[in-house]
Amino acid sequence: MNFRTFLLLAAAPALIAACCSSPKCTINGTVTSPLDSVWLVDADGDILNVAAVRDGAFSFTCDRNNHSLVLVSPGQYAMPASVIPDVKEVQVTLGEGSPAVSGSPLSEELQTFQQWIMQHFNEYNEKAMALHQEGQQEAADDVMQEMRQALTDRCKEVYIRHSQDYIGIQAMTFLMDEIPAEEFIALYEQGGEPVRQDANLGGYYESLTRRGDKLLQQNEDGTFTESEGLLEDFIGQGNYVLVDFWASWCGPCIEETPFVVKAFNDYKDKGLVVLGIPVRDKQEATRKAMTKLGIFYPQILDPQTKLARRFDVTGIPHLFLFGPDGEIVKEGMRGEETDALLRTIFQ
Repeated sequence: MNFRTFLLLAAAPALIAACCSSPKCTINGTVTSPLDSVWLVDADGDILNVAAVRDGAFSFTCDRNNHSLVLVSPGQYAMPASVIPDVKEVQVTLGEGSPAVSGSPLSEELQTFQQWIMQHFNEYNEKAMALHQEGQQEAADDVMQEMRQALTDRCKEVYIRHSQDYIGIQAMTFLMDEIPAEEFIALYEQGGEPVRQDANLGGYYESLTRRGDKLLQQNEDGTFTESEGLLEDFIGQGNYVLVDFWASWCGPCIEETPFVVKAFNDYKDKGLVVLGIPVRDKQEATRKAMTKLGIFYPQILDPQTKLARRFDVTGIPHLFLFGPDGEIVKEGMRGEETDALLRTIFQ
């Protein structure tokens, strides 16, 4: 993942890591704009709680710790407040501008770190664009390389200080694909429990420390079979093939999965082949998600996004339907669109 891609995705609940713990943190908040309620969102993008806003104030009790991040959201399209529950009481202010978090040292440091990243990214990008418009492409490329180095150096420094809490996860996510594999492996192995439990980072680490792609299949008795497999073993072999790029850490992917499972159950006896491609996911996390969601169609693990890049997949979930000849019939379906498309083919 490059810096631009991560900056676009960083605010999405799907990329938030969370770990349960026994301590409770109270999140008290005020709002400066008209709101009836505020959401507390967890790692999977699910709503943990909804608090009513009374006289411009609200309150949540959060059962998390400093390994995790939760979002206090004023609405689906508004900017949420990022909270690392590292103290017993956190104060959040929501309004027209950027949300503010106080009382939590880690949350405040995360906010400062994210603001630094965005500020430097924008400054370098504006400078590079100006040079590009003047026809100085080589100079523009040098500026972008300078930006990448500055961001990489800052993220490594932040990670070393925060390898035992959630900020370390954020910093390491920036470093994916930006540093040599050997350096990433060494930094990851210095990390504590939150880093090791993160499915996104763990999947990338696994991909760097093993050779070859794996084909994972859950059997009807709940056991798993591992083998080697290629996409070409499925596509272009005379059947329609529905391919789902997803990940266990991606909330929207989890919401989309029941539609893919339904397609598999409804049309497998009519010749449809369904294939999942978990993107940059830890194999253990993929297995757990397959068990929980009832996924019994094969998965080709894509921990280094090789297949995702091959098909220009920049966001997940992303579905493709391939025809019997291996050509793409349609892509980007969501929800009921998948079943509607398959009905036109199989009924």
